[in-house]
Amino acid sequence: MGERAGMAFLREWPGKGFAARIMRGRSMTAEQRLLVRIDQVEAINRLRPVAILAHLLGALIALDALVARPGGAAIAAAWFAVMLAALIFDILSGPPLAGHRPARDEVAAQYWRNIATCFLFGAVWGSLPLIFYASADESVRHVLTVLMTAYLASSAFILAALPLAVFAFSLPIAIMMVVTFMRAGVADHAFELQLIGVYALAFPIALRQHAGAFAERVVAMAQVREQTQLIALLLHDFEANSSDWHWQCDSQLRLVRVSDSLVRQSGLSPAALDRLRLDRVLTTGASPEERAGDRREEVLRHLLRGEAFRDCSVLLMIDGHERWWSITGTPTYDRDGVFAGFRGIGRDIGAQKTKERELEYLAHHDSLTGVGNRARFNQELLRARGLAEAASRRFALVLFDLDDFKAINDTAGHSVGDTVLQTTTRRIAGFLPRDSVLARIGGDEFAAIVAIKDDMDTVRLREIVEKVVHEVAQPVETPAGTFKVGVSAGVAVLPDDGRDPEQLMQLADIALYDAKSRGKEQVRLASSEAGAAFARRKQLELDLWKAVSRGEIFIEFQPVVSARSGRPILFEALARWRHPVYGLVEPGDFVALAEQTGSIDEIGAWVLAEACGRATAWPQAVRVAVNISPRQLENGDLPQRVRGVLEATGLAPERLEIEVTESAYRGGVDLVARVVAQLHALGVTVAMDDFGTGYSSLSSLREVPFDKIKIDQSLVGQGAADKRTVSVLRSIVTIGRTLGMQVTAEGVETAEHEAFLRGIGVDSLQGFYFGRPMPGDAVAAFLAAQAGPNDAPASSRTSAA
Repeated sequence: MGERAGMAFLREWPGKGFAARIMRGRSMTAEQRLLVRIDQVEAINRLRPVAILAHLLGALIALDALVARPGGAAIAAAWFAVMLAALIFDILSGPPLAGHRPARDEVAAQYWRNIATCFLFGAVWGSLPLIFYASADESVRHVLTVLMTAYLASSAFILAALPLAVFAFSLPIAIMMVVTFMRAGVADHAFELQLIGVYALAFPIALRQHAGAFAERVVAMAQVREQTQLIALLLHDFEANSSDWHWQCDSQLRLVRVSDSLVRQSGLSPAALDRLRLDRVLTTGASPEERAGDRREEVLRHLLRGEAFRDCSVLLMIDGHERWWSITGTPTYDRDGVFAGFRGIGRDIGAQKTKERELEYLAHHDSLTGVGNRARFNQELLRARGLAEAASRRFALVLFDLDDFKAINDTAGHSVGDTVLQTTTRRIAGFLPRDSVLARIGGDEFAAIVAIKDDMDTVRLREIVEKVVHEVAQPVETPAGTFKVGVSAGVAVLPDDGRDPEQLMQLADIALYDAKSRGKEQVRLASSEAGAAFARRKQLELDLWKAVSRGEIFIEFQPVVSARSGRPILFEALARWRHPVYGLVEPGDFVALAEQTGSIDEIGAWVLAEACGRATAWPQAVRVAVNISPRQLENGDLPQRVRGVLEATGLAPERLEIEVTESAYRGGVDLVARVVAQLHALGVTVAMDDFGTGYSSLSSLREVPFDKIKIDQSLVGQGAADKRTVSVLRSIVTIGRTLGMQVTAEGVETAEHEAFLRGIGVDSLQGFYFGRPMPGDAVAAFLAAQAGPNDAPASSRTSAA
């Protein structure tokens, strides 16, 4: 009922427009206006004792001045009695003098009562000069003027919270003083009248500013209270329905706010937690074992330094059980910027940590055998390298590869194969030293890191690995039957054989390959020769990238002669590499490296341009052939590169032949067919090199329109001595003629080879019998030496070779 009355008062009271204006145009809700009125009345009530005392003292001063005037004592006493009556009325009719805050149903009555009493006091004080000023002497007039000025000025401060009360008090005084001064003579009181005028102008402006600031402060405080209540409500709901908990401690790190969630999760009572130091909670509940991810020391360090921290995981032992908490804390400061403590959030992350451990296990262990996987092995290998460098430790890297395991999967099924694999894994792990690390790095491949003790020499290490090999070779009993698998092993030693993990793996793999090549169930240790070969290979890989720019790559040209005339019709460009340290590197060594590392792109582009440039100086009837690697073919821009080289060198397209090896089919027949068609569109011929040794088949010859096939020298070398080889060679020639392709035979080294190949119808011949690869500058002399008035057989020109 009282609240409805208060709201009705605010809807109807005459001054609500003024309240909106003093808020500088800011609109207020009815609730906000009510709060402003309550605070205004409360402010006036707090100052009532001061105002009453000021009225009483002022009245006594006035009485003392007036009673000394002849004949004025009676009137002065009457005026003083009226002032006392007003004071008594204010005391009796008003709220308690102790600064009463009105209730909602009291605000209307107290609001108007305060305005009325202010008007009453203003009228009593205003009557004082009106009655006594004219007949008073100068000293009394001076007292009256000072009193009126003091009360006018003080009202603007004491009553500023309630603007209408200021007006109610000051207007009667000001009006009656103006009347008094005008009656006493305007000319004599011009200065006093001017002061009143200035007051009348400045007073409303100052009052508006002060009242506006007061109202804004009240509204802001109300909003803060509402937000605080809302936050408290949300916080309570959050703590009631979440595993998270809030905490707060003072500058001594003593807990001053303990939520119910913290009580439940800590296992302590609210009384035990209250004022307990947070750092003590973390230290007394510390886990006796050091665990990865436990950041307790970091949290303690931040707490002692007064630094913020976020999402720090802490492991505690509570009631004998592990509990993981995640704690976030922010330092707080008082008004003077002095550290006041911490405020933060904590939560139980035990389920999250359990899930992380499961994922961690799966990420680093093989799900079938339970040993480590490749990721775990790589980590342990890096750790072993660190120990080798820091503590001069030695470790053996052992690679195991099962023999004949695939046959078990194929014949008995994968479930039986899994059982055999699990048994084999247990045997390997059981006979390795206890501190060894075993990992499954492939389907039937394992790797182990064995710490080499001071008393363990190479012989003892070999015995350990051989014992493992022997035990694995024992038959495995399963419900499906008895099976036997063997295992071969390759061993490399860190740091004896190298410090680079990749290098060690390579050396161990080389040793494993050596063991398997010598028969099943063998053990081989990496040798210095194998290490040197690996180092040489790595150096060659690096140097290949700079070989072209350093001018180390050059070309030699080997002639290809017509089987009919014996004259050179084409030269094949062969890349050579003269290494500054290793000398002339065999093409079989560096071409494969270039293909694997990608440097073949730069080398192949240079060879193509150089060969075409050289060929422009040859007779028009002599063509040039350039080998293209599978990687160049797969890049997709080979036809564009060929076109660019032809345009740059001026070589006629029909004088260029591109040779593609059978390994180009690894990218698919469609890719090869598309590139060959684009080269044909340029006018370039394309040959399949090394036919009969790789990926090609009769169907690929049908789908890709090669211009030529080159029979690999491995078939030519057997010559006519092997009837099956003769049949194969005749078939290749027949296929070539049927498909409209030229046929070239490589590796022709004797007159018998030449005669035989002529006899089966080969179109052209290539080999040492006709000429070895030669520098580009020697081609012209070779061609001149081969020129003659008649078409003599090639055998008559062997001296030129």
